[in-house]
Amino acid sequence: MASTLIPTASSAGSSNSVSSSTWLQNFRPHVNNVYVRWPDLNLALVAGQTCTLTLDYEYSWLIGDPDAFLVLDYVAGAEGQGLKFDPPLGQALQMAEGTTSLSWSISVEQVSNSAFALQFAIPRIPELLNSPHVPGFAIDITQVVDVEFDQFGVIFGTGTAYPCQGAKHTLTVKPKPSSPLLGKPVRLLLDGGNIEKFGVRVTPALEIPRLLTEAGLTWELDCVNGERGDFSLQLELAGTEVKSSPLQMSLAHNLLTAEKWSRPVDVFPGNPPQTAYYIRATSPFLNTPVGGVEVNVHDFAWPNPTVAKTQANGEWSTRSEQFVKMWIVNKYDGSTV
Repeated sequence: MASTLIPTASSAGSSNSVSSSTWLQNFRPHVNNVYVRWPDLNLALVAGQTCTLTLDYEYSWLIGDPDAFLVLDYVAGAEGQGLKFDPPLGQALQMAEGTTSLSWSISVEQVSNSAFALQFAIPRIPELLNSPHVPGFAIDITQVVDVEFDQFGVIFGTGTAYPCQGAKHTLTVKPKPSSPLLGKPVRLLLDGGNIEKFGVRVTPALEIPRLLTEAGLTWELDCVNGERGDFSLQLELAGTEVKSSPLQMSLAHNLLTAEKWSRPVDVFPGNPPQTAYYIRATSPFLNTPVGGVEVNVHDFAWPNPTVAKTQANGEWSTRSEQFVKMWIVNKYDGSTV
């Protein structure tokens, strides 16, 4: 997940014309080696990643000027928290002969999910005012949104959700109060953009950005024709490379009903009586028996439960001289049948 840009309006136009003209004509900003126009310059920093902010001045008349020392610092009143700069903020760097650019690496040591603003200055040339502001924020998407899979709370990057073959589900994302994503365009990614994996259909379409409002956003995951398999979902800030950690999804028959019955079985004369115990797993969505389902079995003739799997017809059976308890744990909601 790389630090990147958010194409929102910046405060570049707030500087006076003399300052703006000098900075716009003499300096070309780059973020991670990508040129960005001053009015579009807006940093989004992600925990665990490093952003490189570069000022290219290849054709500037200031190169070699003994007073041309560049300084990067916070805008007063818009200081950031938990950020590390190399070289440090406030350090003067010379635009020496033979150089064409200067760079600063920015990393997030502690995510504050708050906004900040930077600016460049050449303090030894007092008639040159500071550069247009460079706004930005440090973000961990996991910390600034609440997520629900159907009615279950989930967290990007933590745990696994269990959609069911033959069913439709919803994923709802709501911004937390003062979330920096509020009002921003976001979109959902399935395995990094594979929109038809295992036959899962998502509505609205994954490629369509949507504004994240206070009411939140909901996507429908249509798994009616889905095939068994694992995939992941991520929330992306549209137009950037800022993404949440993946939410793992394991598509299978994760919600089942179970039918159980028993009957006495014939034994050789003189042997203790036995009972045959049966269980059948069925998908309530497809109304079909399901094979390969794990069945927990506790034959009270033995001290510990064991695990078996249903056959292709959805059934499993055993016989015993003692009572046999059989049950299936549904991964979808943790229920036992």
